[in-house]
Amino acid sequence: MQKFTHSDLLEITEQENDLKTFLKQKKEARMYSPKKETISNILNYSKALSVRKSKKLDFIEMILN
Repeated sequence: MQKFTHSDLLEITEQENDLKTFLKQKKEARMYSPKKETISNILNYSKALSVRKSKKLDFIEMILN
């Protein structure tokens, strides 16, 4: 069984706090969002997609364009 001293625990706590601070800064610094044309393409695809239930198959997917 490994034994930890008080100074070991303090060092681990400091490292954890440093890591939390680093990750928080990274998360705030990199806020990505999709391009407007990407969103437009996805919406257009969803409008053109038709999914129908079939008697012989489960579902049939068709692009209506």
